[in-house]
Amino acid sequence: MDFAVRRLYEAVNMELVTIVDEKENKYTFKRYQGYPFNKEVVGNVRDQLAKIAHRDVKEDDVLVCVFPKSGTHWLYNTVTMLRSGSLKYSGSPSMMEYDAFNDIEEMHSPRTFGSHLRFRFLPEQMKLGKGKVITITRNPKDILVSVYRMLQNMGDIGYQGTFEGFLKIYVSEECFMGNGSWFSWIKDMEEWKHPNLLCLSFEDFKQNIYENVVKLAKFLEVDHDEGFLQSVAQSVQFDNLRESHNVMTPPSDRWKHLSEDGRLPVYRKGCLLSILFFFSGQVGDWKNIFTVAQSEQFDILFKENVEKMGLKISLK
Repeated sequence: MDFAVRRLYEAVNMELVTIVDEKENKYTFKRYQGYPFNKEVVGNVRDQLAKIAHRDVKEDDVLVCVFPKSGTHWLYNTVTMLRSGSLKYSGSPSMMEYDAFNDIEEMHSPRTFGSHLRFRFLPEQMKLGKGKVITITRNPKDILVSVYRMLQNMGDIGYQGTFEGFLKIYVSEECFMGNGSWFSWIKDMEEWKHPNLLCLSFEDFKQNIYENVVKLAKFLEVDHDEGFLQSVAQSVQFDNLRESHNVMTPPSDRWKHLSEDGRLPVYRKGCLLSILFFFSGQVGDWKNIFTVAQSEQFDILFKENVEKMGLKISLK
């Protein structure tokens, strides 16, 4: 990509970078050791990553580590219901890179928390098999559309521009959403060799919710009867989660500079189309925004990257 790069300031081993392309699309992120990070990562990236790497992991810790807009909120609430034995809505997880370090340290066991980081940046003890990690993969075209729409409807979280411009960034190693491209994020996940990882499919979860709830319960080693598992499957239907989010999510000072009352827009409010806009679990929503040429271009890039990286994943 031909970008004019302007560095706004430099910190120790970390810089805030603004990229403006030939069509005035503007993209801002933190760069550390060659990797891009969302500018909302707490403080200095080096220090935050060091804290995460050396975090004391408990045997019963569960990390929900998901590429953004792939089902984080959905998966997290399913996990917390199964672990607590309650159908209570838990909101959004504390995220290792975006929240204060003590937010997770002070949680009571069993702890469930989240991250969008590439697997290479996760706690060293988890890399050695301590605790459990759960992820979910989604069609990268649907992710791209969901991320772009979120960026359009929040404050300056890092991108201002067209869908075409963001598509170019999304498939590049400058994509802050995954500390590199979606392909690189998936490559890191596939190289995780420990049995403490469970990987689910977004599309399969949507089509077979109960079966995936059962799979999660087995992985989490929790014992519930069929009635409760059916209730969990019903509770995490998207309409139910959306209603819980709109009613029960409190204001937050952490995100007030980006969204109304500091409530992150996991789901859009308003008319039916708006409700579906941010995160409805819709499969194939990419068809409403990709042009034929863009779709064909993405398919070529997908095939090239899958072959080059030896990935075991397909658009289907």
